[in-house]
Amino acid sequence: PHDDHHTNGEIVAALKAVLDTPKDAPLHILCSPQLIKALTTDLPRWEDKGWIEVANATYTRALVNQLRQRCAPTTLKEPSTNEEHNLRTLALQKSAEQHTNSTPTEVPPAIEQAFNLSGAKLSALSQATAYRGIRATSTVATRASSCKNEQRTLNRLADLGLKSALRDTVWRSIRNKEIHRKIVDFLWKDIHNVHHVGTYWTNIPGLEERAICETCGTTEDMEHILTRCRAPGQKRIWRLTKALWTRKGQPWRAPTETDILTASVGLYPRQDNSKTKNYLARLWAILIPEAAFLIWKLRCERVIGHADEADWKHTDQEISRHWLATVNRRLQIDLTATSKRFGHLAKDNRLVWATWTGTIGDEQGLYEDWTRVPRVLVGIDPGICATTDPG
Repeated sequence: PHDDHHTNGEIVAALKAVLDTPKDAPLHILCSPQLIKALTTDLPRWEDKGWIEVANATYTRALVNQLRQRCAPTTLKEPSTNEEHNLRTLALQKSAEQHTNSTPTEVPPAIEQAFNLSGAKLSALSQATAYRGIRATSTVATRASSCKNEQRTLNRLADLGLKSALRDTVWRSIRNKEIHRKIVDFLWKDIHNVHHVGTYWTNIPGLEERAICETCGTTEDMEHILTRCRAPGQKRIWRLTKALWTRKGQPWRAPTETDILTASVGLYPRQDNSKTKNYLARLWAILIPEAAFLIWKLRCERVIGHADEADWKHTDQEISRHWLATVNRRLQIDLTATSKRFGHLAKDNRLVWATWTGTIGDEQGLYEDWTRVPRVLVGIDPGICATTDPG
């Protein structure tokens, strides 16, 4: 889909030109190749599937509708001569001046029903596309807590330098392919504030005490559970994660709840002025959600699974074993995914090597490309746990 801002503005400008031109007068539009492709090559496919998942569909559809009402010749042409380039540059300058110095003119996406091709071809739809089309037409109730968490997350991204982040950035970040499906569900529930913790219990008579952390004596919300709780688990898991991350030669930043939600955006802590590395962004996107989900599981085991046992808690050794098993499982998934039997879906073994090198136990004793070594011989260095101070 043509979802860049320049193409969107060009579609609206073309619609304005068509609306202002008599239908029986010839019209010649100088435009980009992207718009020409949208109105010629892409149009039949978009109409066949009912404009589902087409970016800027409202104005593109209106433009097509208005063009079909015309009875005079209409041409779309990419600028080729100096005169045409000058005309296009002048138009862009006038548009920028008007946007800066006056209120922009609103262009209504008018549609004449007699020229409107509605619906979609069944032969062009998949079940997934049809489902998304149905979802797009349904009204979703706004949740105050979700909007609040979205805004907190966007503010955090802006603080980290990503000022252009949108709501979609937040939701897409938790659906990253590197994040396990169970963890995606966990993060999704966190944004929607539907985990049964903290203030959830304050409105249930007789269960209000469950809102308070027994260890710390304060409200047990997700921020507290994942980053501040003094019960065994949280602090040690983040220390272990820090020990592994710093083996990549990168600085550490203690994650906040919003950092966990946006771990896959690519804003990992790095040296000043250093470029973003794909393999480091990938490792951060794996480690941070996995660590957060492990903290949550250990908390649930302690608070729910052993609710009848007073003062029960995990030992440091148990926590370390859980963490090491979790990270090793992710490493093994990566190694398995490099197999050639997966064809074009196989992960690039060079990416997997770059992601985990420096964290592997006895790496110097393995082949240089240890991704081809039998998986039972490759694992995270257990020395990370041994050198980490008890939490």
